[in-house]
Amino acid sequence: MKKPLYVLDAFAIIFRSYYAFINNPLRGTDDKNVSAVYGFFSTLYKIFSTYKPEYFAVLLESRTPTFRHEMYEEYKANRARAPEELIEQVPVILEILKALKIPMVQADGYEADDLMGTYARLCEEEGRDCRIISGDKDILQLVSERVHVLKPEKGGLYTDMGPEKVLNTWGLRADQIIDYLSLVGDAADNIPGVKGIGAKGAVKLLNEFDTLEGLYENIDTITAKAQKQNLIDGKENAFFSRQLVIIKQDCPCEEDIEKLAAGEPDYGAAVPILQRIGLKRLAEESAAKAGEEVVVPEEKSAAKAGNYCGVVSAEHLDKWIERAKEAGIFAFDCETDSLDSVSANPVGFSLSVQSEEACYIPVRAPELDCIPEDVIREKLKVILEDENIKIIGQNFKYDMKVLKQWGIYPQGFFFDTMIAAWMIDSSTPSNMDYLAEQYLGYKTVHFADIVEKGKTFDTVPIQKAAHYAAEDADITFRLYEILSVKLKELGMEKIFSQVDMPFVDILSNMELAGIHIDDGELAEYSVELEEKLEALEKEIYYLCGREFNIKSTKQLQEVLFEERKLTPIKKTKTGYSTDTAVLQELAKEDPVPEKILAHRGLAKLKSTYVDALPRYINEDTGKIHTHFIQTGTETGRISSKDPNLQNIPVRDENGRRIRAAFKASPGHVFVSADYSQIELVVLAHLSGDKALTEAFISGEDVHGRTAALIFHVEPEAVTKEQRRIAKVINFGVMYGMSAFRLSNELSIPRGEASSFIKSYFEQYSGIKDFIDKTIEKAEETELAETLFGRIRHIRMINSRNKMEKKAAERIAVNSRIQGTAADIVKMGMIRLAGELKKRQLKSKILLQVHDECILEVPDGEVEIIKPLMKEALEGAAELSVPLRVSVESATSWGEIH
Repeated sequence: MKKPLYVLDAFAIIFRSYYAFINNPLRGTDDKNVSAVYGFFSTLYKIFSTYKPEYFAVLLESRTPTFRHEMYEEYKANRARAPEELIEQVPVILEILKALKIPMVQADGYEADDLMGTYARLCEEEGRDCRIISGDKDILQLVSERVHVLKPEKGGLYTDMGPEKVLNTWGLRADQIIDYLSLVGDAADNIPGVKGIGAKGAVKLLNEFDTLEGLYENIDTITAKAQKQNLIDGKENAFFSRQLVIIKQDCPCEEDIEKLAAGEPDYGAAVPILQRIGLKRLAEESAAKAGEEVVVPEEKSAAKAGNYCGVVSAEHLDKWIERAKEAGIFAFDCETDSLDSVSANPVGFSLSVQSEEACYIPVRAPELDCIPEDVIREKLKVILEDENIKIIGQNFKYDMKVLKQWGIYPQGFFFDTMIAAWMIDSSTPSNMDYLAEQYLGYKTVHFADIVEKGKTFDTVPIQKAAHYAAEDADITFRLYEILSVKLKELGMEKIFSQVDMPFVDILSNMELAGIHIDDGELAEYSVELEEKLEALEKEIYYLCGREFNIKSTKQLQEVLFEERKLTPIKKTKTGYSTDTAVLQELAKEDPVPEKILAHRGLAKLKSTYVDALPRYINEDTGKIHTHFIQTGTETGRISSKDPNLQNIPVRDENGRRIRAAFKASPGHVFVSADYSQIELVVLAHLSGDKALTEAFISGEDVHGRTAALIFHVEPEAVTKEQRRIAKVINFGVMYGMSAFRLSNELSIPRGEASSFIKSYFEQYSGIKDFIDKTIEKAEETELAETLFGRIRHIRMINSRNKMEKKAAERIAVNSRIQGTAADIVKMGMIRLAGELKKRQLKSKILLQVHDECILEVPDGEVEIIKPLMKEALEGAAELSVPLRVSVESATSWGEIH
């Protein structure tokens, strides 16, 4: 019996791999993107280890236009050019495939799909099974008893799509897939199909009429008038689409399948290439498969494990304390019994005063008499509370909170390796495992490897615990030695030490303070929302003439496009889109989409906030303790999670009702300070635009002034609608808002929107110059820099892909403006925290939401705090235009603004 042939759709896997890491790309040598290489060969290795194919071929796309392009000029015209970072990886992938001795097949003028079809036919003819590895639905037309498709799923798994599986999944036989695609078309490949015929309708028609010919031979039996007319009008497109979707099975290629004998890939030959491009882990895996040791070049030798020990006597601890005092600097890390820093208790501490050496001081450990807790606390205070001894940490905000609740208040904290790595490159991960491998070539021990599931760190034997914990401190110290140099090279030492490091302490205090919330008030509001949702459902059901699951995309597609005959706008893999943007457009022609949008909004509000927030109340404190993320955005803005308090809607009554449940403690009020139009103020300063600068200096209404300028009217004659338009333009144009987007935002013709933008730049010529110069500088350096020296990598700024380049241009401008504003907010809060401490006031900073800072203030300090907040925040930076802050107070957050 002949062994099966496995064929792999190369570019499908390459694209899938690249986009799997799109938010956190893997970067190798010279900071180049290697996501596609890593993903492709991880997949390939998994296939060989799972299926052990003896005959195998990687199928490549044509290097020239195909016969389909000759048939139809618009074929795949909708597809944007592949990103440069992806294209650059293809030659490397081919080089590695060649080294592995994996057979590759390519035929100019034909797609990889056609090569799959040809090999499917050849296998059928010689009685050999064929397995096609591809996620493309078009390939399902090839499925037979001998030919199966292995469809990639999450987690490296594959679904075996044989004839029965295709029928059960699609409701059609494999041989009907061609006619199905001829009817529904394919937006990705720009195949027209028949307008108005969706996925469900096509399946019904083919189940009834079997084939496209059978359908058109019996067209008069179709009773649905609109559907019948669509089919009549689209007949030519249907049969033309079929010519495009039929996979060829007669490509010129290697027809002797015996010549595609793969055997075991030459994994060892891939190792030097993978090392060269910086994929160390894949290089190690390849070497292991080849039964070889990884030979690492001298200059890139991997870091070694350090000399670690456990400290279980007071005398031994004293020696480490003295060493830290003498060194004047040490790395420190806490081990705890919980990830929740508010309720976590320390079970041990690790300490390092130099590279490759560290200790672990257990507070609790199995079968061991540890140093008494009080003794450890008092001895650690000596170095942790001495402001002259420098502390290094990785994500030290967590450790800081644990220590404060344990009775130690760190004073000398000066370097966080996580934040330093994020500042150096905000687009890559900053967790210790990644940083250790990226900067040190070192693989750390993972928590899950030494702690049994469901247990805590204090159950780990001291030998294992000491190595794991001490390693954390040691690696943190080693990273500090590298990252501190990189920060200096990039000119970010000052902003790192004067802004980002002091801000860690402020955030730790804010998180520990927490905020009260009235869960009873939210429960009442939840009932109200449920009633509103039920009322909306009844209205929707009445308008549609039946009940259905409003949350089901499939059922909604049926109602909107098949029953109500609304015009489809956008197509997805599962049919016509029903996303928010689509429903907003459809609402112009029908009342149902508008009510669906209202229902979605209220349902999200209820589930995300009203019902969810009470679950975050801490049992011990009775408060919500959100987590502020200092490394959560690439512009430097602070984000929050668990729960996210920054996304509560601010413009409507629903959001106000939620914020109203946040209450100040008895005898206290909230005092809020909000920067007024800070990003426009920053834009005025950075651009030096005279008109915008004058408006801010004079205290004029900036949006009113913009309206007066672009509409050519006197300021007092500006209407509310003109001011609204000007406001959208003021905030949109500085971030690259196009005429197309502005026309959608304002529901005006694109020509009018284009005219507004042109007029805006004529009146504010300094802003246009600023944007042009920012983009020009970014093209030279691939960086954007804030006023205070924070940088952001803009890697796609020189891309030949127009969409990528435009997006990168917007990011460059956005990073300078929003990044500078974020720096100012931080600096203002640092000044404010300093004043609170200096004056020994009891007021506490609780929240920071974009440009707003909220304090909880005792009644007796309100009149002191208001002017203090205003002065501290307005004096955060000296700009050519004044920073202005509005200050309000109330007993609930909802009463503010």
